[in-house]
Amino acid sequence: MESIFIIAVCLTLSLILSEAFHALRYPKVIGQILAGIIVGIPFIKSMFLGDVVKDIAFLSDLGIVFLLLLAGLESNLHQFKKVGRDSVFVAVFSVAVPFIFGFFLTKLLGYSNIASLVVGASLSITAEGTTLVALMEMGVLKSRLGTIILGAGIIDDIFEIIFLAALLAIAHQITYKLALFPVLLILFVIISFVLIHLVPIIIRKIQREHSPIATFSTILVIGLVIAGISQLLGFGAILGAFVAGLIIQWANKNKKAEEKIVDELKLMIFAFIIPFFFINIGLHLDFKTFVMYPKLLIIILGVGIFAKIIAAFISKYFVKLSIVQTWLVGWAMNSRGAMELVLLEIARINNLMPIELYSAIVATAVITTLMFPLILRHVVRDNKQIMS
Repeated sequence: MESIFIIAVCLTLSLILSEAFHALRYPKVIGQILAGIIVGIPFIKSMFLGDVVKDIAFLSDLGIVFLLLLAGLESNLHQFKKVGRDSVFVAVFSVAVPFIFGFFLTKLLGYSNIASLVVGASLSITAEGTTLVALMEMGVLKSRLGTIILGAGIIDDIFEIIFLAALLAIAHQITYKLALFPVLLILFVIISFVLIHLVPIIIRKIQREHSPIATFSTILVIGLVIAGISQLLGFGAILGAFVAGLIIQWANKNKKAEEKIVDELKLMIFAFIIPFFFINIGLHLDFKTFVMYPKLLIIILGVGIFAKIIAAFISKYFVKLSIVQTWLVGWAMNSRGAMELVLLEIARINNLMPIELYSAIVATAVITTLMFPLILRHVVRDNKQIMS
């Protein structure tokens, strides 16, 4: 019962701060992340949260799965086909350029090859969860630029999985996992192909009952099952959840029912689950980093932001974007969190990097996550056509 009370308090604080920022015409996610930063203050965290931190982490993981399921359901498939090539270029450069910058910067600072690889991987990762919420809040997810950003974020997930597999192989000296990656990818494609033909049959049978609850439950189950399969194969639940959303959208011919399901899913995840995703990000911020390693934090933060912006402008040579659109894409890919924090935690537990690097990159993840919603609001507020 104590855990329920603490979760209720965290959700209340998140609601108050998010509504306060909304009233000031700022994105709600900022208030939710600040709620996590507040309850993550060392004294409050040790005295107040305790083991509830694990519960918040679980709700955070569940939130990002449901968010990507929702993104798949809401995605404009026709738009995806049109901008698929653009998303690939944005994703590849937004991973490659920060990785190179991060690796060589860390080497110049005198750290080991493994620590440099972890830093490079961490700076190259994009947290599409934050980006998605910001785009949805501004009502621009289905625009051309919104679709490019979403597509690039999903492609970026493939690189995240490779980085994670490589890090686990280094940490546990298991190299066969990397060799199995192409085989598992083919297996996931085959399973997805089977599900594309199976899911429509399931949905049609359930819809014959004319039970909204049964339909909603079925979609949740399908989403979680496909996400679970993806995770078991080593690709992460996030990728599976997005694929599930796309399959369900393609399979469901009753568009009115689909719109109702999307609205109900939005209510559930944005009212209860998603706040914990942002609270969990805020919880990771350690204020000691600002005092103990200020120079290292400034260097890594500066290089991390600069590399993503540069990557976006390099991709401009291959993607038809204006200067302002390119600038916005750079900031969208700058948003970090989720998988980056997982990578860093694995590196920390296995002593693959010193604590000052770990702290500086965690702080960078939280700060860049806070920045994108502000940049998006500033750019899009007066000119929504910029997303077209």
